[in-house]
Amino acid sequence: MERLDIKINLDPVNDGAEVKIMEMHKKDCGALIIGTNGECRRVTDEEALDILDRIPDTEGEIMGNSDYIAIFNQKKIFRFAGEKFFIGSAVLFKCDKKGIGSLTGDEFEEAAKEFRSRLITLTGKGQDISAYELI
Repeated sequence: MERLDIKINLDPVNDGAEVKIMEMHKKDCGALIIGTNGECRRVTDEEALDILDRIPDTEGEIMGNSDYIAIFNQKKIFRFAGEKFFIGSAVLFKCDKKGIGSLTGDEFEEAAKEFRSRLITLTGKGQDISAYELI
């Protein structure tokens, strides 16, 4: 998107209009990056897609009966006692019959709540680790 920047300082050499390229995105629309440590941040759709492009092997899981999907790096999944766990950061989107889409408004918090509800604590050698339990 372009913006017109006008400067008039009574300087005929430099005064006038300049076209400046601006990056724009919809406010309150995008994806959520959330870690198994509970921290999260909102990102634009463009940043989320760039992140997905850079993950070598993605895997996704719809979180329970919700409309949200967690997508993560398959190489960060491990098996323990016959179960699968993920430790790291995931990208959360909305998922419906049309496919994967942006989170909007309160959906960021709802998706985060769904993700956090599936976190468990693993312990070993005095270290507690928060992990997402995969179905």
